[in-house]
Amino acid sequence: MHQLPQPHIFHDSESRPLRWGIFGAGWISDAMVKTAKKNSHQDFVAVASRTPNKAEVFAHKWNLPSFYTSYEELVNRDDIDAIYIGTLPSDRLEVALIAINAGKHVLIEKPITMDLAAAEEIYRASKAKKVLAVEAMWTRFLPQMDIARQLLSNGDLGEIELVISNFCQANLEVPRLFTPGGGNPIIDMGIYPIAFSQQFLGEPEEIHAFGQLHQNQIDEETHAFMRYSNGARSNFVLSARTGLPHWAGVSGTKGALTFGTPFFTPTSITFHEPGFNGTQTSWIDNLDIPEHEGLIHQVHAFAQYVEQGFFEAPLYTHEESLSNIKTAITIGELIGTSFK
Repeated sequence: MHQLPQPHIFHDSESRPLRWGIFGAGWISDAMVKTAKKNSHQDFVAVASRTPNKAEVFAHKWNLPSFYTSYEELVNRDDIDAIYIGTLPSDRLEVALIAINAGKHVLIEKPITMDLAAAEEIYRASKAKKVLAVEAMWTRFLPQMDIARQLLSNGDLGEIELVISNFCQANLEVPRLFTPGGGNPIIDMGIYPIAFSQQFLGEPEEIHAFGQLHQNQIDEETHAFMRYSNGARSNFVLSARTGLPHWAGVSGTKGALTFGTPFFTPTSITFHEPGFNGTQTSWIDNLDIPEHEGLIHQVHAFAQYVEQGFFEAPLYTHEESLSNIKTAITIGELIGTSFK
């Protein structure tokens, strides 16, 4: 039986709490504050939203001391270290620059933007201002993904040959995904399987895709196939029309990995020894941080990176973020989705 390594887990006690401002008062900001208040000592100072009354309601719900209808007014405060940006993807270049130019560190919800040049501009600005900028690819910071990285680094998997995943969730009733500028399923949802493949194989050399479009020409379903310079392959199915368990697997010459569903939340990881129905060894997450509460791992990592003086996250660099946006846009163009 294969012995699995223990995961590195980011802990609240390993860095000082940050004083946070929140841009945007939607459901993802709600999930972020909920888990941070439950699982950390992070200090949430203020929230801003341009939608009338939304920031006020959010502030009262989470007992935040201040709320604003102006992002500029919020970042002018001296008692805020970092901004969590949970606005619409189409707004993120503008609002990220407001925070960065005020000297604030930024954790920007994924997808960081829907445009490669805009993402590049954010990262250039953050480096110029010497602040940390991280796209919130929270899956990279989960314990099971650290085990996977260790197995890959140790050579326990051998050469990776095949990566397969799916993200199929019936989201036709989520208007944002089918509204121009709201994210598009291929970027908003597709960034997960794309980033998963990248963790094991890097940037694809060859991309093929076909899909089905919504009545307004935004993608509803995508089947993507990617090939890499070493001959490895990856494919995923992304559907906003229909649901399936969110499954992922990795096959190497010395063994394979499967991940508990949904693979991008805190779940489990299983090592499969070669051969038909080979011996399996599993690690199961028992930290009692379920589903989107797993956002807390990236919060703890972000706080540590600020303390260490980093300008980007070692586990999800600017280059990796840009590569994934580029891949998502390329796939979208292949299937003819409309991004505007």
